[in-house]
Amino acid sequence: MTIIKPLTQLREMISRSLSGQTNLSKSFQSFFIETMELMLTHTGRLNFTQMARCGRSCESRFRQNFKKPFDWLSFNKSFLEPTKGHRIAIAIDPCYISKSGKKTPGIDWFWSGCAGAIKHGLEILGLSIVDADSKDAVFLKAEQTFTAKMRGRKPKCTKGMDDPDSLTGWYLRMLTRNARQLLSICKLIVADAYFSKESFVTGVKEQGFNIISRFRDDVNLKYLYRGPRAKKRGRPQKFAGKVDLHNLDMNVFKEEYSVDGKLVYMLYTADVWAVSLGREVRVVIVDYLDSDKKKQTRKVFFSTDLTLSARDIFDIYRTRFQLEFVFRDAKQFTGLTHCQARNKEALAFAFNASLSSVNVARAYARQEGHNLSVGATKTLLHNAAMVDRFIAMSAKHANLRLNNTDFKELLFYGVRAVA
Repeated sequence: MTIIKPLTQLREMISRSLSGQTNLSKSFQSFFIETMELMLTHTGRLNFTQMARCGRSCESRFRQNFKKPFDWLSFNKSFLEPTKGHRIAIAIDPCYISKSGKKTPGIDWFWSGCAGAIKHGLEILGLSIVDADSKDAVFLKAEQTFTAKMRGRKPKCTKGMDDPDSLTGWYLRMLTRNARQLLSICKLIVADAYFSKESFVTGVKEQGFNIISRFRDDVNLKYLYRGPRAKKRGRPQKFAGKVDLHNLDMNVFKEEYSVDGKLVYMLYTADVWAVSLGREVRVVIVDYLDSDKKKQTRKVFFSTDLTLSARDIFDIYRTRFQLEFVFRDAKQFTGLTHCQARNKEALAFAFNASLSSVNVARAYARQEGHNLSVGATKTLLHNAAMVDRFIAMSAKHANLRLNNTDFKELLFYGVRAVA
């Protein structure tokens, strides 16, 4: 009876994902496969010293190869197959990384959503594909935020900004650097309310993207005048009054009733003028009709793509939070905060390797037909690594004979499917 070898299957899957990159040496490919395997089998801290103790390579090899450039977008695009034909968008969101030390590049004060305060450390801006139909996310790439002023000519995406070196300006630069590859995947970006700024929206539109985001609760919106043009001198009438969020003009807004499990929503949609953005947008105003909760403030979402339906805008924005789960899994299971390097290239490699290994873990569980979390998948692969070591250390397999049932029992020790 053939015994299943999870680690062999994992290595083959990573190797297939690397097959699209022809400029990688065999040495780097073997190092990369070993690194991703360690991310998903080692239960301790994932720094260079610990990886050398548990891996097949020395510490120097990890330190040297972590400084080498790697196309993470091309690697992670290989995990997008399940999203084909679905409603997808590119989610962007910064993530705070706890870090101390005066010599770490990029260390500064950044906003931490978990703490609800500004903290000293590092920040990365993550990109992922979010799938509104399967309620899932596939990580694409992350870049570290640097707050130092950039020298030289300012890029076109920051044209008209009061401070091109602000965080918003840096986020736009990051999108510009990756725009060609991102546009080949999707032309729709989804981001939280922080990004609902005129400078960011204009910069995104100039690159060829549309954006879905959320306005502040006190947003200033105006109805567009759609009536006949007056035959008199002067500029034609453009607006037909201000939008009162608590008293909508139902001759303009369309009403839609939506049910999602136990939650019930009332969606109101219309094309209006956003004063803060200086452009026409499609807004979706949402009432949450949950009788068990207190009355909530109406939330106002918007899209610069005027062809999207209210349901698509609302569903895609809600799915944006799946990127947060990628950050959470990487922090808990794949060592997102463990790297102690003081080289910005090594840090970038460590951040992307940690987040990409979440893709690998989810793809592996899906490939094997298991409904497992990242934590359960890592437990399974850790068990597989331990069983392989037991077999390797048992006098050349002479005194250890496992049938498939016994092997699976060892393999799934401590593993539980997602509820």
